[in-house]
Amino acid sequence: MTESELQRAYFVSDLHLFSRRSMGDAFLPELKEKVRGAHTIVLGGDIFDFKWSTHGSAERSCLRACDWIDDLLRENEQCEFHYILGNHDSNPLFVNHLKDFAEHHELFFWHRYFARLDHCLFLHGDIADGSLDHAVLDSRRAKLERKQRKLKAWHVAYDMAIHARLHRLAILSIRELVVLQRVSDYAEQIGHGKDAGITDVYFGHTHMDLDGVEHHGVRFHNGGAAIRGLQFRIVETNLSTPACVRA
Repeated sequence: MTESELQRAYFVSDLHLFSRRSMGDAFLPELKEKVRGAHTIVLGGDIFDFKWSTHGSAERSCLRACDWIDDLLRENEQCEFHYILGNHDSNPLFVNHLKDFAEHHELFFWHRYFARLDHCLFLHGDIADGSLDHAVLDSRRAKLERKQRKLKAWHVAYDMAIHARLHRLAILSIRELVVLQRVSDYAEQIGHGKDAGITDVYFGHTHMDLDGVEHHGVRFHNGGAAIRGLQFRIVETNLSTPACVRA
């Protein structure tokens, strides 16, 4: 397939791979198929879940994550990939691996907070949990990373909660409008809001399935999460050409 034939771009987040609750592997064939016909793929954070990883150590988890990314890149050498960190995959060791990928792959980029691609803003979305300040966000992510890996008993307890769908209570307690307003405020704060030419914002983290919901003149998109009992989809974006604006 020639570069001119690569017409589509996609955003995917919250696969939570390596976690027992993840259904992310089931979507891998679909993702690979989309990659083969895409000019841009944005991986929007929490692709991997180091906190709940079943691989036993951060080192082993990182190696598995790198194999996964490398396998995806091989599907389309003409595709541009952007990896945005989430709160479950901001492991410092993994960040070093992302830097290596960026050094050795011309079309691979990683972002700590967000990526501005033409008229679209992409971010993970964990700024919706509290302060919009990057230093506070870093602190929250680091605190999560420092927590001890969950023991098997915790995994079992969490699986029981997932089975009972108790996690839906927490999601539904966060009003959609509040989340959209916080994401909108953040976009304005970093200089990538409506007045800066942004028409669409793509984010994850909240596990809410949003399909182009308009808020203050900007469309918001969220593909949910690949977790048992939740809705999930790979989101097609409206980037029609390879992005020329990055931040």
